[in-house]
Amino acid sequence: MSIELRNVAKQYDENLVLKDISVRIETGEFFAIVGPSGCGKSTLLRMIAGLIPISAGVLKIDEKVVNQLPPQDRKLTMVFQNYALFPFLNVADNVAFGLKARKLAAAEVTKRVQKALELVNLTEFAKRKPRELSGGQRQRVALARAIASDAKICLMDEPLSNLDAQLRGKMRSEIRELQQKLGLTLIYVTHDQIEAMTMADRIMVLHDRQ
Repeated sequence: MSIELRNVAKQYDENLVLKDISVRIETGEFFAIVGPSGCGKSTLLRMIAGLIPISAGVLKIDEKVVNQLPPQDRKLTMVFQNYALFPFLNVADNVAFGLKARKLAAAEVTKRVQKALELVNLTEFAKRKPRELSGGQRQRVALARAIASDAKICLMDEPLSNLDAQLRGKMRSEIRELQQKLGLTLIYVTHDQIEAMTMADRIMVLHDRQ
């Protein structure tokens, strides 16, 4: 699924956060947004997700204008910097949570969870709680949850920034490999230029606000 932004802007009162953002992201593309802290990267991602409204411009997903469409109807998933796992649920239940909320059949939920955990090499950790996992394993759980949703668009907001350098390098390769295997349209926000250049098909640079 493609994504298109035309002259998109975000304003809070008198503060113009983003102005005239125009780009088309093709189906199956790994697209990175890079720039320093405070330049509006995460704001842009959240507008695409529908978590915050767009002040001006047009956002299209799969050629349809979605400016007013709620997040749950945009057929996308999001992976955050802080993993956003439920500490009281085990790995399998964390991955299944969104699927159960959508009232999918139990057999379908089990099938999707098993497949997702297999893809991120966490099958043997299915019954563990997040506190029993390393940072890299927690990030894999967040990835598995995104995969299980079966969405064709995945948004990632600084997903590796809490990991050490060695693990970051390994996870970069794994995310890129998964994206290609699943044919995802992936938008990846990072402040790390090397990360963007080693992973993405194309990069958009956002500058500091003036």
